[in-house]
Amino acid sequence: MHTYKAATIDESDLLTALMRRAKAHWGYPQEWLDEWKKELTLSPSYIAANIVVILEAEKKAIGFFGLELKDNFAYLSHLWVEPLHIGNGFGKLLLVESCKAALNRGYSTIELVADPNAENFYKLCGAKNIGEVHSEIFGTPRVLPKMRLTLNSMNKLLNNT
Repeated sequence: MHTYKAATIDESDLLTALMRRAKAHWGYPQEWLDEWKKELTLSPSYIAANIVVILEAEKKAIGFFGLELKDNFAYLSHLWVEPLHIGNGFGKLLLVESCKAALNRGYSTIELVADPNAENFYKLCGAKNIGEVHSEIFGTPRVLPKMRLTLNSMNKLLNNT
């Protein structure tokens, strides 16, 4: 049995640790993970200013999402699952819950920039590529897919969870 709960600012360290474990799961070099320390930190102020929801089972965090409400769309800045639980459907549950949170606030689209390892997951859930974000880390170029979920076309996904 799983439940959802709003994150509190006191859970920022717990969620930061979960996020770092999840990112490391994909085999990135330690120096990259160290360089991404700031991006892989969920601050109390971020939790206070945005929608951050934790998925729990047996009172333990399995994953969470962070949703920022922009003028014309909701931005999914975080969706993380504990490595032990990756591939068990919890990412989809979190994504659906983030879609419901956006819809309940009057938004019709969610945009996100995906890690390349997560691009196919988002595509399988109905996201479409709308661009790319180019970056570089220690001389290695990276291309991150920018994606959009159109919520009114996701009835099948939203109703099957």
